[in-house]
Amino acid sequence: MQSIIDFLEDGKAVYLESAILGTGDHAELLPYFGIGEHSTPCVLYAGIETIIADSTETFNEFSMSYLYGSNADYGIDALDADLGTPFSHSQDDAIRGIFYDSGEYRTIASSAFFGAMADGSTGNTKAAIMTQYLSFLMGDPIPNIYVLEDELTFELTFPEIFYTLELEIFNTGLDTLIINNISISGDGFVYDDLTEFELNPSEQQIVEVGFMIDETGDYSGELIIASNDPDTPELIVQLSAECVLPPSILCDPSFIDVTLISNDIHQEMLTISNSGGVDLNCELVINDSSQYTDWLEVDQEFLSIQPGGEEEILIFFNPDGLENGQYSTELVIYNNDPSQEELIIPISMTLSLTDADDDFVSTTNKLIGNYPNPFNPITTIEFSVTQTSALVTLEIYNIKGRKVKQLVNDQLSAGTHSIVWNGTDENNTPTSSGIYFYKLKAGNFQQTRKMILLK
Repeated sequence: MQSIIDFLEDGKAVYLESAILGTGDHAELLPYFGIGEHSTPCVLYAGIETIIADSTETFNEFSMSYLYGSNADYGIDALDADLGTPFSHSQDDAIRGIFYDSGEYRTIASSAFFGAMADGSTGNTKAAIMTQYLSFLMGDPIPNIYVLEDELTFELTFPEIFYTLELEIFNTGLDTLIINNISISGDGFVYDDLTEFELNPSEQQIVEVGFMIDETGDYSGELIIASNDPDTPELIVQLSAECVLPPSILCDPSFIDVTLISNDIHQEMLTISNSGGVDLNCELVINDSSQYTDWLEVDQEFLSIQPGGEEEILIFFNPDGLENGQYSTELVIYNNDPSQEELIIPISMTLSLTDADDDFVSTTNKLIGNYPNPFNPITTIEFSVTQTSALVTLEIYNIKGRKVKQLVNDQLSAGTHSIVWNGTDENNTPTSSGIYFYKLKAGNFQQTRKMILLK
């Protein structure tokens, strides 16, 4: 305790906090902190919800939630001010903070723990409050310029496209901050925002910095902010940007038109390539706004293609259950190529089953379906055959057309049959979630249906 007194008598400054600052063994310290002799202890922290500071000539107002609450098990003092000036209190108006300027030294006494205050939003942060404390303890109030980022990076940019970033400028000092000028340097960097303005203590201003260039490369620059902050008369924010060729999407073919004469699942291949300078990111969506499109599937919905690379997409046509006629839809490829962010691939399927095929399907063998669907991990597949002598096969395929498992390969008696698939492959290894197809063949008859495994 004596060391603190000696320190103050040498003209220094002290910030002191304690739960028993006014009522503990601090009698010799009280006059040095402007505290009176009538402080009172509170039993617990339970009554403290918020620490509030009213605006004074020395400190700006703030309001911070107090985190300890009823979890604490020791007391905290409601302070009594003597020569000092109260500046913070709890929501019950009990004094929790006192500042004192003796003319020879300065002190701040707090019976609320700074670490227990919940950080607030812009202008009401613990950093801003401590800056005020330090400004008072160190001497005359001064402005203080502060930015959250000392470097603005535009990341990847594309030629001839204008980009913007925001910079927030704060005054965390105790006097008015005067911005005299804001200038910018560096090829491609642009500043057309405010160049002169004033910020009162705890105020902030958002300004906008731009970048646009027509040649690829790495670029750097500086945003220079001149102000009346005596410690930082020129605040320099570093600027950087990388300009690259954008991704460039190409699809082959540009449209798909198929004619099917049987109920077999048919597949086509779509190649997507990237001739640009950065990764091409795509999302594939089947447009179902005009027709029911359960007859069309793609094997990938999201993909990323490196510069100079390509990706092959399988497109499956499943005419099962459809009548003869023409079916049309669109495959929309959403991507990050700035010249065509939505690439549309028209898709058309013409179904032309013969009458013999229709009669054969409706009067003889039939793949009835599976239940439940979707399933996890067991489903029952039901089908019927009419010719005892016919060889019957039932096989499972994944969405890429690869056979997963053969469930039936035998001559079956005429009638309705069912078989269980437990979601495993030929090695009895569990398969992953996704779309699967099951195909029934009986003599010259074949039929395919879709099912979904969801885990």
